[in-house]
Amino acid sequence: MSVLATLTARAEAASGEETAYRGEAARRTEILERARAFAYRRLNLLKKMAATAADEADAMKAADARMVVAFADIGWISDGLDELDEKGRETEARFRPVAEALGDGDEPRMVAALAAFEAWFSDRFGRDFCAVYDRYVPDTPKVDF
Repeated sequence: MSVLATLTARAEAASGEETAYRGEAARRTEILERARAFAYRRLNLLKKMAATAADEADAMKAADARMVVAFADIGWISDGLDELDEKGRETEARFRPVAEALGDGDEPRMVAALAAFEAWFSDRFGRDFCAVYDRYVPDTPKVDF
């Protein structure tokens, strides 16, 4: 093999390694980006819920108010829990322990309730709960007249 053929083979091998690494880095970046987005979605939702009905003495009314805020934020309802369909009612029943624990200020219970809810949601609907915020926004072409 000539020197040029050897150098060509080395250059092509290096190019292949670089391409493989770039693909791996892009996949890893997507995973980390999604994890970050979901963490902030979760944080922002719980912050909104925590700020709701903080002064409400009736725990049931406070939990209901937190549920309304959560489901309105997601876009499932606009005014009240009575707007939920059958799947929404099922989700409400599973999510209620999160709203109740958040009102109690019992962090370990709330974390456990959230983990249980997210595991149930994933099993039931085949996707992460935080993916409910994913919204397809079609490109709108700009028309110049």
